[in-house]
Amino acid sequence: MNHGAVDDPPLVGRATELEATVAALHAGHRRGVVIVGPAGVGKTRLAQEATSRLGAHGWAIFAARTSASATSLPLAALAGLLTLQSEGDPDSGSWNLGPVQRALDALRRRAAEHPRGRVVLWLDDAHLLDDASATAVYHAVAEGTLTVLATVRSDKPTSDAVTALWKDGDAARVDLGALPRQDADALIGAMLGGPVEGRTLHRFRETAAGNPLFLRELLTSAREAGLLTEVDGVWRLTGPLGASPRLTELLRDRLATTDPAERDALEIMAFGEPLELRAATALVGDSTLESLERRRLVTVTAARGCRMVRLAHPLYGELLRAGTPEVARLRYARQLADALEGTREELMRVALWRLEAGGTLDAALMLDAAGEAAQVREYDLAERLARRAYEAGGRVAAGLTAVRALFQLGRLDEALRLCTELRQVAVDDPERVAVAVQHAALLAHGTDDVRAGLTVVDEVVVTDPDCREQLGVFRLYLRTYQLDCTVLAPALAAFRNARSVDARLAAAAAAAGALMLTGRYAECSALVQEALPLAARHTGLSHIHADSMPVALGWMRADLPDPVGATEDAMATYEASLHPTAPVGQALAAFSLAKIALQRGRPLTALRWAKEARLAAGELHLKEAGRVAGSLRLQAASQLGNPKEIAEAATDLDRNTGGPYAIQIFDLEVARGQAWHAAATGDPAGARHVLAGEITRHGRLGALGPSTLGALDLVRLGEPALAAKLLATYPPPGSWELGRLTVAYASAASHGDAATLLELAREFAALGMPLHGAEAARMASASWHAAGDGRAGRRARLLAAALLAECEDAVTPALRLDGPTEDLTEREREIAVAAAKGETTRALASRLHLSERTVENHLYRAYAKLGVAGRTELRAALSLSPSP
Repeated sequence: MNHGAVDDPPLVGRATELEATVAALHAGHRRGVVIVGPAGVGKTRLAQEATSRLGAHGWAIFAARTSASATSLPLAALAGLLTLQSEGDPDSGSWNLGPVQRALDALRRRAAEHPRGRVVLWLDDAHLLDDASATAVYHAVAEGTLTVLATVRSDKPTSDAVTALWKDGDAARVDLGALPRQDADALIGAMLGGPVEGRTLHRFRETAAGNPLFLRELLTSAREAGLLTEVDGVWRLTGPLGASPRLTELLRDRLATTDPAERDALEIMAFGEPLELRAATALVGDSTLESLERRRLVTVTAARGCRMVRLAHPLYGELLRAGTPEVARLRYARQLADALEGTREELMRVALWRLEAGGTLDAALMLDAAGEAAQVREYDLAERLARRAYEAGGRVAAGLTAVRALFQLGRLDEALRLCTELRQVAVDDPERVAVAVQHAALLAHGTDDVRAGLTVVDEVVVTDPDCREQLGVFRLYLRTYQLDCTVLAPALAAFRNARSVDARLAAAAAAAGALMLTGRYAECSALVQEALPLAARHTGLSHIHADSMPVALGWMRADLPDPVGATEDAMATYEASLHPTAPVGQALAAFSLAKIALQRGRPLTALRWAKEARLAAGELHLKEAGRVAGSLRLQAASQLGNPKEIAEAATDLDRNTGGPYAIQIFDLEVARGQAWHAAATGDPAGARHVLAGEITRHGRLGALGPSTLGALDLVRLGEPALAAKLLATYPPPGSWELGRLTVAYASAASHGDAATLLELAREFAALGMPLHGAEAARMASASWHAAGDGRAGRRARLLAAALLAECEDAVTPALRLDGPTEDLTEREREIAVAAAKGETTRALASRLHLSERTVENHLYRAYAKLGVAGRTELRAALSLSPSP
């Protein structure tokens, strides 16, 4: 197992700054570079990389050593260089020079040993230079003796001589700040040596606030504490973050204060941030707050229409909270609650502080706060507050809030036990229905037993019309999960006419499921978009439907098909699920992203997303989501042709088979995984059997959407005639674009219609499905070569190569079709594809390190084999537009 190589982090996200640094050092009009930034942002690492590049080009590198303990010692930083000067004669007069002149003379002597303009003095932490060293360096740079590369802390005082290096224009200044989000994520992945689960990425990134040093120390601490685990190749954090001793010491030095008022202010900010400025000053005082701001320990920023105060770095709060005595913690909780009592915007936090401080608690306050916490997805807090409200007499409403939070926290058994208890507590129809629906949802999605969920719903006897409506709509929803397409009409009617938001959302979920099953994806997408405003910020009875709406939109959009737009939707949903944390949303969005990646010809990306989806679903005990994620993982592994990944994915899927009453709405997706596995392991008959059986079952039930997607896979797996037969028996809706393409594809492939296959390849490519297009083009190539038309076959094969360049390393049956005997060489194919996309001969020669004549020779040979007379005909033959 890879234990995470965090000790030697790579330089990530600093390409622009590195190029600017090296270019400035090479430039004749510049005499150096000063890299400025706060501690830990990578100034030294950037300077190391720059000096490494310079050294590789023959530059002489002198390194000076600075330290905080030697700032008062003249020439301490340059001592190593002074001892290496020519010993000389003490009587020559050099020993009578002042310290600045002595240092300058030494630098001149050293520089004279190397070509002029090829000497660089590297000063790390130049703000620690003693005055004599700083002055000598300034004069050496000003007179052109050497070039300087220095790093300077932006939050530390710096001598005038060092500041003058860039202020006088001799040296360029390069400012280094926190890493942007994407680069911070890349650095975390590089440090750990593999993909990282989304919530883990977010936790490290936000806690370190883009500081590479802090990231490294946090990762080191988590690894040493055994809190970083690798599951199926995906890293995740399994406990609270803690700072390493080195980082703790660094932060403690920054937070050190001898003023008790400042210490109290920092600690109360750690428990209360962010605080509105007026509240903060009332709690800690104007002068204390101003002093902390001057020391850059707190920041004041505009937010929510007012000025908010918070600690300057997230880790300050972590360290302060860890070191605060319990008595002080309780005192701060009371002070904060008293200061913000009655502020509606602070209801949740006031309740939390009251809870932590002890004393008498108001059940209504706890319940309102729990609802607010659930709304902003603070599920741990929601469960704590709701439990306390329930114990204080909050009854069913509080208990259900706790149940929903427990479900999101993956504590399914506790949630089910509480539901059973609440069934005995409910006293009226609305409470009985609320408990039954929540209990049934947990049984269906958690234990994967739809019949048990229906039984719970059927056992409830109510007389209230609205409650009976809610139960009826929820029955429709559960029936959809059993492939019952007959629920569509009543579900659509309920969505239009139901009186409660809960009933309308449940009806929308039922109708959307039925529309998806019947292959009416455009209508499904429109319905979900209409329901989204109802779902927004909904935490009531139908919260599980509300959570699934954004994910459903991305899934439907993929099968329209619009995989590019679907990726945008699904990624937005995934990102939103990470903060505030929505574990169910994360699991669903991740497996949606896996499905879309497969559709876009990116099995490696799909594998990464499927593994995260499987991990998240497993933590939540979402069996059907885990089963779908397992199938997508198996499809991706099979398309990559990786035996180890295939075996692991197959074993995982086998562990998650559904029982007789399991959710069935994704059964054909599971069958697709099993079919790809059979094909990848040399069992084409098994692939044919599993897909044909599920296509037939779904077709008979009217589930023509999944059955058509299964038929598409039959074509890709080498069974076009069987696919065409099944599609004729169970045809998809005529308005569905992907359904139309699948029917045409099966027909053309079964009849060896090369011209139609080539046209379909272009259609697939235009829809953002390049792997499907490449497979169709390879089928066309094989058909043409079988008919003796080698030139047409080579053109089709070249189109397949162009489309495969947009995909990740896929190995599918269609791509393994035998090629022509007189095919293009790899180099001819590469150059022909690039030329068809508009790359010039000169650009190709430069990129491939060839002469322009050699590029043209490869092109002419390709033209002859393809039967075209130049780039224009080549582009037309491949139907490729020039790259922008």
